[in-house]
Amino acid sequence: MLQQYIGHDAFQTGLKDYFAAHAYRNTEADDLWQALSKASDKDISHFMTTWISQPGYPVLSVSQTGNQVQLAQQQFFVGQHQDSAKLWPIPLNSTCSEMPEIFADAETTITRSHTTPLRFNVGDTAHFITHYGDDLLARLINEIKAGNLEPLDRLQLLNEQTLLARGDIISSANLISLLDAYKDETAESVWDIIAMTIGELKKFVETDDTSEKQLRNLSARIARSQYDRLDWTPTEHETETDTKLRSTIISLMLYGEDEQAIETALDIYRTTPLRELDPNLRSLIISTAVRHGNDAAIIDSLLKEHKASSSAELQQDIVIGITSSRNAAELTSILNLIKDETIVRPQDAARWYIGVLRNRDGRDLAWQWQKNNWSWIEKTFSGDKSYDDFPRYTAGCLTTAQQLQEYTDFFTPMKNIPALARVITMGISEIEGRVTLIERDGPAVRDALAKL
Repeated sequence: MLQQYIGHDAFQTGLKDYFAAHAYRNTEADDLWQALSKASDKDISHFMTTWISQPGYPVLSVSQTGNQVQLAQQQFFVGQHQDSAKLWPIPLNSTCSEMPEIFADAETTITRSHTTPLRFNVGDTAHFITHYGDDLLARLINEIKAGNLEPLDRLQLLNEQTLLARGDIISSANLISLLDAYKDETAESVWDIIAMTIGELKKFVETDDTSEKQLRNLSARIARSQYDRLDWTPTEHETETDTKLRSTIISLMLYGEDEQAIETALDIYRTTPLRELDPNLRSLIISTAVRHGNDAAIIDSLLKEHKASSSAELQQDIVIGITSSRNAAELTSILNLIKDETIVRPQDAARWYIGVLRNRDGRDLAWQWQKNNWSWIEKTFSGDKSYDDFPRYTAGCLTTAQQLQEYTDFFTPMKNIPALARVITMGISEIEGRVTLIERDGPAVRDALAKL
């Protein structure tokens, strides 16, 4: 952010002067800021001290009425919080030359004569999120549909909207119409954010079969054109980004329960030895076989392969696959294997647990298993750096008010354990925020999906 603000030449000159002036000596942070201030003729000390000394970062809210643009900033929060009066010197880096270089006030109004679409933080170099008013956002969505924004700009906009939904600044339902604008997306980096956004929406539909099917349909629909282009087999001269993109697109199609994609995955699984599967697709293929293969022997054969293999990558893909089962009896058996060191090494136990926990069909089973086996977890991992993995990852997956109460009741007595205290406090806050978000945005998300 600082380099973008003062320019590459001034940044380089300031660093050279700083190293020359303080060679073989101790320094203070302000020594560097002074060197960069001299090179750029800007007050870098004030600029950087504010950013470094204040936790968090701001949201820039932008709205326009006629030719008047209103700017305001506030600290960004997720979950419960107390409002903050903190202000930052925000380098706006706007497409409008009439905007100030730095916005450091709580709010201001700028008269604008240009009619081009208004954007801020171009290049995504500064640490703030932009909340565009409805009209300004609609124009940017049209720019995406028209192909007028660069990949980084498209990625930035979708990522910011997802963060704004988490922070209760916009409704998560807004993400659904926004996703539709990305159906012709080609950039692998942008597809990563698309997949993340769909992942954000999953928690709103897990208890509603109709809405979940509608989200699955949306996932398959927006991925369709890239799926048809990429198919399952790499071409001789394809780019590295296409190779990486293929797994993301196929993952979205399989989540969308596209029949052809599922059948292709099953056919590949049945006809290709595990060791010969494309490593980029292997976990997806194995997971599909487990979920849709209708063969009770699949998990047993995969466990044998896991035990016989010396490949850590193949073993990890097998764990991802078997923990994605929809069968409660299978998932219970998998959880019971975690304590069997002939199958699961202690250093891999958390991975097996987390795999079942992240599976919505296994979440309750995994959470109950952890509670039932906490004495074993404590005995096995209390002196290990992975000890806090269990409460930490559990907090990342629980979604209901009842689970929040259970988590609070179970872990609060352990807050006196130094290795767990911070993770437990943060975990309770994280689940509280998620439960509140689901209760707040769930009906609107489901309604928006029903209108597709």
